[in-house]
Amino acid sequence: MSEIMYMINGAIYAVFLHNLLFSGGLGASEMLRAAQRNSEIVLTSALISVFSAVSALLNLGVNVLLTSQRDILEWLSWRYGIFSAQLPGMQVVWHAFIFAFILLVLYLLVNLVVHFLPASKHKLLFQKRIGAAALNTLVISIPLLLHLRANTSIGFALGMGLGAGVAFYVVTLLVNSGMHVLRQNKAIPTQFSGVPATLVYTGLLALAFTGFAGGLSLF
Repeated sequence: MSEIMYMINGAIYAVFLHNLLFSGGLGASEMLRAAQRNSEIVLTSALISVFSAVSALLNLGVNVLLTSQRDILEWLSWRYGIFSAQLPGMQVVWHAFIFAFILLVLYLLVNLVVHFLPASKHKLLFQKRIGAAALNTLVISIPLLLHLRANTSIGFALGMGLGAGVAFYVVTLLVNSGMHVLRQNKAIPTQFSGVPATLVYTGLLALAFTGFAGGLSLF
């Protein structure tokens, strides 16, 4: 039961308290692009959730494994400077390389599974969105964010991973709805219609989400 609560807390943290699309602008360009195509919002969000959750759990396992081998890590750090005993497991740069490698393997596995699916418009859409979802998972970097936290549990890591996709879905859906309203608003001057109005609207949404974090994302 405690892990379920940790998972819920991790998801809420990813969606509201630390929404990286708004607080850091990570993945914002893909979010704006997906907001213009209703058919891609759900699929892209789901793929980001899967990639983020699985990679977060695998990276957490790797970190636990390396942390358990403290003596070996300290020797490698002293002999070759590869790992550092000052961080819980490994240096952030090595963690980033491992995260990228795990994500690459997941990307290839998903592509392999989709390749054997019967030909259809859904298969083409999957093939089109897998790369974008994997790239945005790398940009959002939930495993690296978890690596910088102390005492991260399996439930919290899973919640953060799933929450990344939910955050992408919520933000993209809000921007999509706003773009629809803005297109119908005839009071907007011609110079500010389209992209300028969308950016202003997105900035206001970012300020609203920043309020959930108490303004800490701004300063």
